[in-house]
Amino acid sequence: MTILKQKDFLDTKDPRLAAGDKQEKDVAFYLRRAFKDDENILVLNDFRFTFNDEVAQIDHLIVHRAGFIIIESKSIYGEVKVNTRGEWSRSYKGQWSGMPSPIIQAGLQKDLLRQLLIDNVELFLGKLLGIQTQVRYREWAVLCTVSNNCILHREEMPSDISKQVIKSESISDEVKKIGGYSKLGSAFSTKPYFSQNELNNIGQFLLDTCQSKPNIEELKIEEPKISFDDKTNTISQPVEIVSPSNTQKSDEVLGTSVIGIACKNCDETENLTAKYGKFGYYVQCGSCDTNTSMKTACPECGNTKTRIKKQADEYWLSCDCSMNRLLFVQAK
Repeated sequence: MTILKQKDFLDTKDPRLAAGDKQEKDVAFYLRRAFKDDENILVLNDFRFTFNDEVAQIDHLIVHRAGFIIIESKSIYGEVKVNTRGEWSRSYKGQWSGMPSPIIQAGLQKDLLRQLLIDNVELFLGKLLGIQTQVRYREWAVLCTVSNNCILHREEMPSDISKQVIKSESISDEVKKIGGYSKLGSAFSTKPYFSQNELNNIGQFLLDTCQSKPNIEELKIEEPKISFDDKTNTISQPVEIVSPSNTQKSDEVLGTSVIGIACKNCDETENLTAKYGKFGYYVQCGSCDTNTSMKTACPECGNTKTRIKKQADEYWLSCDCSMNRLLFVQAK
């Protein structure tokens, strides 16, 4: 099973949010149908992460043997045009208005994800002839999916953008075209491929990095949403929802002491080195060389299904009960 993360759905009566959820659900369905048994493709739906105090939410992240695909889903049911400058516009009840470019939006997500992986590459990729292998120059692709009944004016789109914009029903074929893999084909290719073990390590790292979805009442930063005013015949601009940063230390987190870790063999608490392995984050004791997993039960509710998130030299323990506390700080 290579669907590493399912879509988190909102329980909302807002028709705009509900439409966005349905679009992402449709794309997740096509991806699951095509790749659920493909060991060479990893799928993470609704992938949220924080890096360098920046928050990103990727609708659908694909990891394949040669690289990564970032997919931005848009619930557009009218018409879409893109001019020669790459500026987008959409129709709503016969009226046209500008909209942010989902390609640019996905590109920003790609850049942040790439930097996150570059800075942590030693946690999931090995060395070749003593040299650390990298992700910087692997294949990085960006796609935008729109609703199946959307009308795309491709004749006016720049050719490079037209190739990146597809309908939901075609997403699987496009992913196969970009990230398809065969042992025979790879033997005659000069491009670098991740090994199966490296692919699995990347998937585990991304799962450990992924943040849970905020409750709908926590979505605070909004712009005016698209709405048609029959009296003024005007259309307001589209909305972009931004999730609050889970890593910005709130008053509650700032007042919380470090939970701490002790070596399971000798109870050492100072001479510890944080590392990442097949089963996630752990510390290696400098006194007895014993490895101790960072995974621990939630100190507030006792849940054992907690998550470890790395932020620079800090390791945070989070739980579905909304607990988020500093677990360990790597001494420099």
